[in-house]
This record gives sequence, C-alpha cells and structure tokens, in this order.
Amino acid sequence: MLVPQSLAYALLAGLPAHVGLLASVLPLVGYAAFGSSRAVSVGPAAITSLMVAQTLAGMAAPGTEAYQALAWCLALGSAVVLGLMGWRRLGFLSQLLSGPVVQGFTVASALLILVGQAAPLLGWSGLGHTLPEMAQRFLARAREGAWPAWGDALVGVVTLIVLLAGGPTVRGWGRLRRWPRSRVEVLVRLWPLVGLTLSALLADALLRYPGVPVRLVGAVPLGGDAGWLAVPDVEHLSRIDVPGLLIPVLLISLVSFVSSMSVAQTFAARQGERVDADRELLGLSAANLGSTLLGGMPVAGGLSRSVVNEAAGARSPLSGLISAGVLVALLAGLMPALAHLPRAALAAVIIAAVSGLLTLRPLREAWRTDASEAGAFAGTALGVLVVGFEAGILIGMGWSLAALIWRHSQPHVAEVGRLPGTAHFRNVQRHHAERLPHAILLRVDDSLDFTNVQRVEQALCAFIGARPRVQDVVLLMSAVNHVDHTAGQALLAFDAAQRSQGRRLYLAEIKGPVMDRLQHAGIAAHFEGRVFRSAQDVWHHLDQGGVSDGFVI
Repeated sequence: MLVPQSLAYALLAGLPAHVGLLASVLPLVGYAAFGSSRAVSVGPAAITSLMVAQTLAGMAAPGTEAYQALAWCLALGSAVVLGLMGWRRLGFLSQLLSGPVVQGFTVASALLILVGQAAPLLGWSGLGHTLPEMAQRFLARAREGAWPAWGDALVGVVTLIVLLAGGPTVRGWGRLRRWPRSRVEVLVRLWPLVGLTLSALLADALLRYPGVPVRLVGAVPLGGDAGWLAVPDVEHLSRIDVPGLLIPVLLISLVSFVSSMSVAQTFAARQGERVDADRELLGLSAANLGSTLLGGMPVAGGLSRSVVNEAAGARSPLSGLISAGVLVALLAGLMPALAHLPRAALAAVIIAAVSGLLTLRPLREAWRTDASEAGAFAGTALGVLVVGFEAGILIGMGWSLAALIWRHSQPHVAEVGRLPGTAHFRNVQRHHAERLPHAILLRVDDSLDFTNVQRVEQALCAFIGARPRVQDVVLLMSAVNHVDHTAGQALLAFDAAQRSQGRRLYLAEIKGPVMDRLQHAGIAAHFEGRVFRSAQDVWHHLDQGGVSDGFVI
C-alpha cells in the first residue's frame, strides 16, 4: 500500500515520484525510535503534500531541482520546529487548532485534492491550488478547446471505478467466506495494487495503438545522477528565500502534528493506552529529519497506512522498522515496473484515498453544539478553498480565539436558592428553591478578569435592583478559577458601592488557589468576617440574623 500512495502523494506535492518512495523509508525508522504510538505509520500524506504544493507554487517550477530544494527546506524546517517543540515540552500547542478548525481544514483540503486531481485523471496538467484558480484555468482551456486526452481519461476512470468498488467487493466476499475482520481490512487496503496492475495492463494495451496518449510515470531513478541522498546543492540552497518559508513551515509542522496526534489517539483509545504528545513531537521530528536525508518532503502520520499497520497485527514501533526494511529490499525490484504505471492511475489512487474525508457531518455536529464552532469550521474551509491553507488556518484560529474571548466576556450569572429540606443550592429560574427575604445569593459561572468583570457587575446590579429590599448580597464563587488584578479591584469597588447603599457583601465557596491570590493581594483582609466556606454556611449565618457561630473563615 505504501508504494502507490507514496508515488501519488509525491506527484501531488509537485515532486518526482521516487521522492515519495524514499520519503517512506527513514521516517518509519525515526518515528520508531522516539514515537509513543505502536500503530502509527509515518510517511507522505495527502494534506501535507497539498500544503507543499500550495506553498511552493510560484516559487519554482514543479519537478525542477530548485523546487526539490524548496521542498527539502520545508522538511528540514519541520524537523527543527517539531524537535524544538518536543524538547521544550510544547505538546499542548496542538490545542491551538480546535476540532472544527482541523475538520474544516481537512474537508476543504480533500475537496481541493479531489478537484485538482481531476486534471491528471483526464490527462490535463494541473489546474491550480485554489477553487478560483481552478475555475479560471478550466474555463480558459474550455475556450481553447483543450479537451481531455481520451487515453488517459479511460485509464483514470477505469482505475477509479476499480478502486472504489474494491472495498464493498472484498468486504462482501469476506462476509460470505467468514474471514476475520482484520484480514478483510488488510485486503481492502491492499486493493490499490489490483487497480494499479489493471491500469498498467490497460495502458500497455492502449499504447499499442498509434496516436493514443497515455502518460506514464517513466523511469524512477535511484542512484546515478539522482543519488540516494536528498540533500540539494549549495547553489540551490543559497537562492532560497528563508523568511518566506517560515510561516509555511510553522503551519505545516502544526498541521502534521495535530493530524498525527489525532491518528495516534484514535488507536490508543481502542487499546486503553496513552499517547505522549511530547514524544510524538520528537518522533515526527526524527521522521522529517529522515526525510531530509532520503526523499526530501514533509511527512506525517497517515490514517489509512496506520489502519493497515494495526490490522496486520502491529504491537510496537518495530512494525515500522520491518516495513522500512521490506520497502528497501523491494525498491530495486520495483523500480522497473513502476515506470509503466499511468499517471492517471495515481491520480485515481489519490481520489480514492481522500474521498472518505469529504463529509459535512462535522459541520452539522458543530452547529448543533455551538454556532461559533460551526463558524470556525466554515471560515477555515472557505479560507483554504478561496485563498490557501495559510489563510484558512489563520482565519480558523482567529475565529476560535475570538469566539473564546466573546464567550468568556459573557459569563452566566444566576440567583440561587436552597432546595427545600436539603443543603443543595440551585438556580431559582430552573428549580423551586427557597430564598431569604432580606438576602440574595448570586453565583458567577466563570473566572473573573478584565474581559468580563464589567459584565458581571452589570448582571449583579440588575439582580439586586429587581429586589430592592435586599440588605445582604452573597457572591458564590464555586466556579471562579481565577481572579486577576482588574477583577480584584472591581470587587473592592463593588463592595464599597454596596456598603454606601446600606448593603453588606459576602463571599462564599472560594477555591484554595483563588483564596491564596486574594490574600496575597490584600483583598481577602478587606472581607474579613464575610468569607464563608459554603452556601449553606452563609445561609445559616444570614437566617440567624447575621450571628456567626463558627462558619466564617
């Protein structure tokens, strides 16, 4: 399975086909040395290949030595960035990309890949890397009368039909023969070999007729002028605009890390195991470093190859070493045969591989959960489709952070009362609860800081204004995990305002770390004698006419 996917993803990235094969060897070894997942298989991936193509578009012509040097720099930069993140234990940075952002990016990238690969599937050259660019070039070719080459189109369409029919066919046959599920899944993932074999035979038959165009991969060089090592010449490296690659390197590193972590966590959840994010960073760094020696393109953990790895019985990273060894042993024998593969067939392999990623179910689920999450999905997807992956990711991250700040600035404040006959306190709007006639208990369901303290004060004043006879105000802080300087000063000002109006402000259910901060800032001393352990304690205190009997802290 690695052979057709590696060849196809290298072409998707705009690199020679053999680069993908070489980039599937040492990354497996590097990840096995440092990675924490026993099933993840690392190598060229569809999403990272698309990101490479989009990044390098306009910098150099695809397939040239200058282009390969730029791709090598992306791989080396990813190795350095991921390695530094792992060394400094920055695995938590994967959380910068929320689930909807990652899903929107994945769906949009899959759509771009599907539309973009329609060109080589039909014998055309590339249409571009964004939907406006693809539409513009398609209309230009239609006006010029440049219709698809029917030889390539026939091979591509037939191969695609065979690939898409493979899964249902094998699974149906497996149920009929009562094969184990693991065997069925391995055969499903190996089905592309059947499709490629048939495509090669069909292409050979078509090429026997003069004037029938079928583009082949051609000779795949390993050694000689091409060399096994991927390190480019110093002349090409000296011409590279390093600052222009910094942002793409950071985003490619982050996306490859997040996608690989997602794959690793999926398999870990099945086995009840744990994935170490920092070790994953080091494993991916070593994998990309290996790709800079052989291959020269960014790599990441792939879902489909990892599924095959686990279904085949992988129980440790040793499976990656065995895969790398077998692939090296097969390279010499496979090279002559790979030259006869049609390029349209490899385009069909890519389309079949990413077709499962094209779904709007994550958008529907995000919309049911929170409209802002759906907005992050849509913003990311539109950015990727219209502008490019950099804009899409930055739009998604910006949207998510803005939504987070907005939600935090609109904290929920509720009046609570005691459930009859219990010591439990609940929102009086949702439960039939008791209230003291001269006191009001208000609960803030968020931390207090400069972004929301003014909103909280407005809500508290609104509740107090609705009960003008209230003499005692209790602020329940069970959900408050942090109080910054601005919120602390606002708390003192609010207390002074209530005191000037003849009311007393009490605090209750303050968490230990928050209490430590209030004491260190001198705020707790200001409320001495008016801080209680629980809502029940302050309720008892106020119900007894304000007489303390040991509940005050």
